[in-house]
Amino acid sequence: MKKAIVFLAVALALPTSVALAKGQPGTHGKSNPIVKYVLKGPLSSYQAATTSTPGSISITVKHSNYHARTLVGQTLTFSTSMTTRITYTNGATVINDGAKGVLKFRAPLFRKGSTTLASTLTTNAKALHIIDQSRH
Repeated sequence: MKKAIVFLAVALALPTSVALAKGQPGTHGKSNPIVKYVLKGPLSSYQAATTSTPGSISITVKHSNYHARTLVGQTLTFSTSMTTRITYTNGATVINDGAKGVLKFRAPLFRKGSTTLASTLTTNAKALHIIDQSRH
């Protein structure tokens, strides 16, 4: 009889302890998420970064992903670093002015205050990956 009572008490307590161990469902933080921006268009004014100075590249945005849709039609300049990946396609070895390309970078989704998206991104974001798609 004692074994049955102990078994019954353990059986009733087990689902409760498992439910409590699971905890509350996660809540979303109030922080500004970091998202990837993808810009497509002609590249120009590429300067490679060195160990002592950052480089830069300009792009005239012809197409973009959802996050950067308001940038279409603008020419923006981004800084590059020694870790910026450069991918050459179609036999290219340098990025010529007017070369069709893609520029990828990560930056906060939302901006603070009345600053424009273009000014926020060009001052805070560094190019992560540049893809030269020109035909040589």
